[in-house]
Amino acid sequence: MRLAAARAHVVTRTIRYASSSSSFGTFTELEHTMWQAGATAYTNSFAEHTLQAADALMDGAGVLRTNEAMVAYVEKTELSKEGRASGVRVLDVATGPGKIAELCATRGASSVVALDFSSEMLKAAQPVADAFPDVIELLEGDAQKLPLPDASFDSVIIGFGLLHFPQPELALAEAFRVLKPGGKLSFSVWAEGNPSIIEATGNVFVEEQVHQPSAPNGFEIILGSISEHGNTSVTLPAAEAGKAALPFFHFASVQNSTAALSAAGFDKASVTHAIVPVQAPLRDEEALFAMFAEATARTRALIEMQSAAELAAIRSSVAEKVRNNFGGIYSDGIHRRTSWSVDVPGVEEVMHDSTAPGKQFLGGRRPFAVPMPAVVFAATKP
Repeated sequence: MRLAAARAHVVTRTIRYASSSSSFGTFTELEHTMWQAGATAYTNSFAEHTLQAADALMDGAGVLRTNEAMVAYVEKTELSKEGRASGVRVLDVATGPGKIAELCATRGASSVVALDFSSEMLKAAQPVADAFPDVIELLEGDAQKLPLPDASFDSVIIGFGLLHFPQPELALAEAFRVLKPGGKLSFSVWAEGNPSIIEATGNVFVEEQVHQPSAPNGFEIILGSISEHGNTSVTLPAAEAGKAALPFFHFASVQNSTAALSAAGFDKASVTHAIVPVQAPLRDEEALFAMFAEATARTRALIEMQSAAELAAIRSSVAEKVRNNFGGIYSDGIHRRTSWSVDVPGVEEVMHDSTAPGKQFLGGRRPFAVPMPAVVFAATKP
């Protein structure tokens, strides 16, 4: 009985779709509505994956672990206010559930302002702020018009938020404004294709089956399936004054990001970029579709504008591509959650039984690791 219940728990997935995204008048309205509705889903799915770029973001923004923080980490003690004196003041834009803000505090930042335009996201971040009451301040606000004074931060971080802004160039200009001279900005975006992450990390070894070099990444799987099986005439609302939103991978281009940072005032010679080999460990072959349908904004909007028949075909296509292309792997020395655990009811009854029907879909085993590589850019204010 419990085995049957466990299998039903994993194989059956309920997706609740909002009303058609075509009803949104502006890109801002779409983004705000989607993040208000998807804050919990994002915290429980995408946030796990985006956090893999956190170290590169903090390094790029100059949020380095202080000596006092290193001692506190090793000795498992609480870092005192005096111990944070040498830390930097950080602005975490589009903080979401506040995980980067939390890591900045752990590294010894003197203070962190965690900003988001979604009140539901800030509710998700509240436990983080409660854990660091003297360090982290939550702030609801617009990244394109920051309610903060000039030259008030040493570091600004924008983790995967840039293309969720109607006018990302304004967000970069605002980041420049609130940075002190010599301050650093870093931002992350999803990469297009599968950059050479093996050469970039130099420490990849196979557990079972590594993806083929020609295999699509997670975003290409979902967007490709929509293009192949969905209504391609649907469009997102205009970003501002009739201007279309930028293409999804616009800032994955070194040329485009360098130009945007330079236009905002950052030192062009200081611009750096790094590929981060993010992996999405998936419990089953349908998890990728569910993640995009529940925990994104732009892509969720495209999904919600499809008919029932188109949705079924898209979902089936995504599952097939995941199943046929990917297996669990170790990457960059980090196990991408492909081992067994007991976080699904009934899984403990089959985890040691290799003959159990449907075992590959039961629970703790994350049999699919889909690449979703990211690019982190950093620049310095003169």
